[in-house]
Amino acid sequence: DRDCIVCGKTTRIAHFGIEYCRACAVFYRRAKRGNDYSCRSSTGLCTTGKGLNCKRCRYDRLVILLSRSEPVKDSHEPSPSIETVAIPLKTDRTFLERVRTHYNAMCFSRLRSELNARPDPPHPLEISLENGPFIEADFASLIAAIRMLLTATLEFGKTAFPDFAQLDKSDKWALSTDFFYRFLFFEGCYRAYKIFADDPNTYFVSYAAYSRIPFDERFLRSAPEGADVAGAIAYMEKSEIAVFFKNARERIARVNLSEEEFLAVVGLMFWNYGDLSTSENINRIGEKYRGEVLKELHAYYREELGIDDYATRIGELMMMIQMFEKTKDLKEQFEVMRLFNIMTDDNFVYQLQKDLTI
Repeated sequence: DRDCIVCGKTTRIAHFGIEYCRACAVFYRRAKRGNDYSCRSSTGLCTTGKGLNCKRCRYDRLVILLSRSEPVKDSHEPSPSIETVAIPLKTDRTFLERVRTHYNAMCFSRLRSELNARPDPPHPLEISLENGPFIEADFASLIAAIRMLLTATLEFGKTAFPDFAQLDKSDKWALSTDFFYRFLFFEGCYRAYKIFADDPNTYFVSYAAYSRIPFDERFLRSAPEGADVAGAIAYMEKSEIAVFFKNARERIARVNLSEEEFLAVVGLMFWNYGDLSTSENINRIGEKYRGEVLKELHAYYREELGIDDYATRIGELMMMIQMFEKTKDLKEQFEVMRLFNIMTDDNFVYQLQKDLTI
């Protein structure tokens, strides 16, 4: 018995020489005579396997897989012969492609929102993921960008991981904020390494804005009136945050992630909730998506890079995730900023750190 690679139903016969069940084979024969199916999610990226309920994506998946195999006899029931043996297929990596699509959408939403919130926004034609424009950050823009990131993260969770929509509001918020702390620092270091490779002291504090570490007077120029800017800068110069950024940039440079590996880490980070108290439903969904990520990551190493012994590489990625787990400990920095009057009690980021925004 095998699972149909399109709909997930059990089959004992490889219809068309591929592990299709009879229902999918019959569906394909009927659909290829002409169809006007529309994708139920309007993305063309509905998850295949058990529970598939989108005719458009089902048909497209059948067409793609058949196009990768050798032509076979299209009879009512193909007879066993050399013609029915398909050439080896590459593992489908639609899950990471979906993460890529919705990550890019999240990035452009953040970039556009951050730039348009500025007093001097660029012309819409000048805004792009590749070229920004990227700007020097200040404290006020960072606070606004964090709101934008959390809003975009909730949408990313819903679109990249459809089961996320099943969760109640408190679970969605807990997962999103827990992911936020790790992701903000990880993405900031990764993008800084790609864009500012020659300047290891620069870090993206949001999608559009960068700053030098440790922060200086320019970053705190928009701090509230009466803030002890000099005291805050002196504290940050001696704090562990500068050491953390330095080590993180060095780790990113040493590992030198490919885009596929970066996306895999993002997917694993979203469902790697550490000490977060989670429900059985979250654990079940998280296990499912972590399995999807690792399956496609294994296929990427074997089939695209031609690497058989990649255990060390997987270990590097897992160690990197653990490294950015420590960013949750940096929440205490927000409390220190409040003591220097950089943050006020009603500041959104301070409330987020105190878990008052749910």
